[in-house]
Amino acid sequence: MKTETQNLLCIPLVIFVLSLFINGVSSARKPPDLCNRVCGGISIPFPFGIGGKECYLNPWYEVVCNSTTSVPFLSRINRELVNISLPDATEYYSNGVVHIKGPVTSSGCSTGTSQPLTPQPLNVAGQGSPYFLTDNNLLMAVGCNVKAVMTDIKSQIIGCESSCDERNSSSQQVRNKICSGSKCCQTRIPEGQPQVIGVNIEIPEGKNRTEGGCRVAFLTSKKYSSLNVTEPEEFHSDGYAVVELGWYFDTTDPRVLRPIGCKNVSDASQDGGYGSETICVCSYGYFSGFSYRSCYCNSMGYAGNPFLPGGCVDIDECKLEEGRKRCKDQSCVNKPGWFTCEPKKIGQIKPVFQGKSQFEYILSVVLKILSFWSVLYMLFFCWCRCSYRFGTVAFRLWNFRVVQVYQEAEEDQSKERVLQA
Repeated sequence: MKTETQNLLCIPLVIFVLSLFINGVSSARKPPDLCNRVCGGISIPFPFGIGGKECYLNPWYEVVCNSTTSVPFLSRINRELVNISLPDATEYYSNGVVHIKGPVTSSGCSTGTSQPLTPQPLNVAGQGSPYFLTDNNLLMAVGCNVKAVMTDIKSQIIGCESSCDERNSSSQQVRNKICSGSKCCQTRIPEGQPQVIGVNIEIPEGKNRTEGGCRVAFLTSKKYSSLNVTEPEEFHSDGYAVVELGWYFDTTDPRVLRPIGCKNVSDASQDGGYGSETICVCSYGYFSGFSYRSCYCNSMGYAGNPFLPGGCVDIDECKLEEGRKRCKDQSCVNKPGWFTCEPKKIGQIKPVFQGKSQFEYILSVVLKILSFWSVLYMLFFCWCRCSYRFGTVAFRLWNFRVVQVYQEAEEDQSKERVLQA
């Protein structure tokens, strides 16, 4: 009897444990990312990473986070990170972008010498380097009587000259839009292969080297004009200028798997078009000695990181203003990659599965109901057991008291007979 009772108690316990397991299926499907993905408030998405080798694609993508200052550095090029961006879904054949702090070359700035202080050049070269200077960067010089010249540019001479003589500069309207030579100058640099690039300061012919005060020259992706450019001393005191580097995803590593559900727009045999059923889009190419791919999530209805398995996640437009505004009084129904607006059906309640399959959802509901009744069953069983035991004890006490009273009555009657005799 005792064994049967224990078996009955085990049944609701098993149901309760099963319900907990089913409810945890969705969260167990994607293991948590054990890598640190933030340093100093800057997001570090894969293929970049901090920590162990499993956190980044290869050493070119390794980020070192200073434990004292929480400042991130790109390890291989030893430059401080400003931000990292994945390929832009709004631009066809786009690449990823990182912004770093580049060096500033200065001359005559609070050092008591007119000789230029030339820092180490920006080195984004090397076998397998995924980085290159984008065409958003400009070579700039700020100050009077200064000429900025780029070094290590093969077969090209790139530079610009700045003067404080406004008579030799462009019109005021042009100066307000760009650095055209008054107080500052700028010129574009070619986009191409990664290389070691330095910036030198030269004094234009016929100008005095000791005159002109502080002069600086640097590469930067930030836009300046004669209206918003600061004094050269401020650039010198900052010690850096923001530079934009493009990057590609190296596919030569055998650990890199081909993305599932992504459209290859580089394949000439395909039409190149894609719809909402396409989760992500990839282009392929060859760069700096390695093959690469550049991917982005289909902006029609997905977001996330296309370089991670299952990284592109469906956007629930029904929870956004886009879905609410378009559907208005109708019911917004989210679907993979898109959504539809359907007429509301009176009295019909549509369950929201919240990422679970229909089978998992129904099973979890059934188990929750069983768990509820199992708890009630256990409470009722315990109440019955306690009531039974309490009743048994009460009955025995009552029976004992009746016997005791009966015995006392008999003793009294015996005493009375003795007295009468």
